Amino acid sequence: MPADTNGGGSSTSSQSNPYALPLEPSFLNMEPQDEFVKEIADWVAYISGGRPDIEVEAKFGVMVDRSNNQRVASRLGVLVETILNPREVSNMKFESTLSARQHEHLNKMLNERVAQTAAPSFQHAPLSARHLQTLDEFFSIPNTQDPEGKLRVSRDAKTGQLIECLIKRRLGDLHVLCPKREVDWRISVNTEEKVDISMVTDGMRPLYSRRKDRMQYGHQHFHIDLTQVMDQGNTVTHELELEFAYPEEMRRVLELRGREGPEAWGYDQLVAVFVNNCRLLSRNVIKM
Repeated sequence: MPADTNGGGSSTSSQSNPYALPLEPSFLNMEPQDEFVKEIADWVAYISGGRPDIEVEAKFGVMVDRSNNQRVASRLGVLVETILNPREVSNMKFESTLSARQHEHLNKMLNERVAQTAAPSFQHAPLSARHLQTLDEFFSIPNTQDPEGKLRVSRDAKTGQLIECLIKRRLGDLHVLCPKREVDWRISVNTEEKVDISMVTDGMRPLYSRRKDRMQYGHQHFHIDLTQVMDQGNTVTHELELEFAYPEEMRRVLELRGREGPEAWGYDQLVAVFVNNCRLLSRNVIKM
């Protein structure tokens, strides 16, 4: 009988028939952590820094070169989804708009999914929908020199009833190029501090306003926002966003990340679903 090579044994039956046992994910019978998802999860965790008032969202559009307005994904030499180093994007800009045709297609697709999941025979989490019409007015933050933050007052566009008044500040952006798709995506981490409407005094005038006609779709931990926006000059644009619906839950599982226990991977799993949703939304954006 020939000696074992390097001291290792072998199973003749399993070697000759690779399907004698169920297919395993690797020679260690485990799946390596997805580096793409981990990079996003690590970045969000780092940027959020344990703050209590975090908003995490993804917007869809195209990343373009500032010098020629050409899409970056078409000239960078990458074949699939690629995360850009946040320090290397100063010569680029993100344009977060869709065409009316793309908006219509997504609206139809999402509404059809709502109808499918409403069927009594459907056995999984449903996709819900609600129609929102708001008027947002943006003000400089009183008594501050902060150029990044804005005070936003949102009202029901029909009744004028106050919905919320908050100060929003951008903490950071992470851009994902998608050369095989019609759109790229940008993940943003913001702070949202709810404040009293009394911050807006009689003498203050809005910097600008936006009227939003939005379909908001809800699925488990996430909201998909498909919005038609009209600015002060009556210019209409279309936006697609995905956001964590329950940021307090994201913060909770983030605090448990890496600890022992059943929820040690809860945060990473949540980010993985976020990435899955981003991928599926981008793949359903049709040509202009």
